[in-house]
Amino acid sequence: MKRILVITLALLSSLAGSALNRGVDSLVYTGYGPLSDKPVTVYTYLPTWGDLTTMDVLITFHGAERSGMNGIICWREWAEHDGFIVISPEFSKKYYKENDYQFGGVRDPETGTIRPEEQWTYSIVEPLFEYLRSLIGYKAETYHIQGHSAGGQFVHRYLIAKPGARVDRAVACNPGSWTWCNPAGTINGSEETYTWPYSVGGTPFADEAHLRAFFARKFFVCLGSRDNDPGGKNVPQNAAALQQGDHRLMRGQSFFMESRRVALSMGLPFNWGLSIVDGIGHQGRGMVYGMRGPNGYTTSVYTRTAAYYLIFGE
Repeated sequence: MKRILVITLALLSSLAGSALNRGVDSLVYTGYGPLSDKPVTVYTYLPTWGDLTTMDVLITFHGAERSGMNGIICWREWAEHDGFIVISPEFSKKYYKENDYQFGGVRDPETGTIRPEEQWTYSIVEPLFEYLRSLIGYKAETYHIQGHSAGGQFVHRYLIAKPGARVDRAVACNPGSWTWCNPAGTINGSEETYTWPYSVGGTPFADEAHLRAFFARKFFVCLGSRDNDPGGKNVPQNAAALQQGDHRLMRGQSFFMESRRVALSMGLPFNWGLSIVDGIGHQGRGMVYGMRGPNGYTTSVYTRTAAYYLIFGE
């Protein structure tokens, strides 16, 4: 039976000696003070073998369906096979609307102003990583991140907003919209300007320091070759998103190429990769494995273009 734990700042010391179960487990996290009134259910997968203290850590972010268990389903076979820890936070729509999840709660939707950093949803991630260290006992100083669809939106905007985050490798799969890195706030050569969440223009993230840190990341734009339906489910249709391209595949390609152009124009290192997963559409598990074998998704069948290999295969 699933065991539910409630973590608060007051309980931290008493939980230090606790442990999550191997296999699938979960807890309810309220330990980040400024957002403690917005609990996050966190699903975990701990391999049934091996030394947990020496394992890599992957934090995966769900799509618009808002199911943390989906991240576990996508990754648990690989975690068990290779021996790494999976953490999958679930940001319920009850507490985290689109502005709070996909866009990180950075901008106040009523006033249009940038909120204090401690109020951003992104500010939960590092404290959560530390709290789970106290429960699981891993010694990892960095972590990998991956997200699909709305989770891909979260991942790349998290990297923009949090240059000091201890992220090693990051993969954003099939986001419906991107935050353009042009400090001027333009998208695809349009004369119209945009700001957060569709551009860094007019935000604290438009300076050279933030862009240098973002472009220097080991970051992969990972796109399904068949995620090319302009009318697909949950494909954003607002003007800013449409300016980025007709569909998710086109938007991701345009984002990558424009980001590279901006980096080169500013003389900044650009360490990203663009990976197209052939034959896969808007499928979370497909974007992790890259292909489906005759017996379904198995660890014996994968491609070098998909999220698993981009993070753990090199």
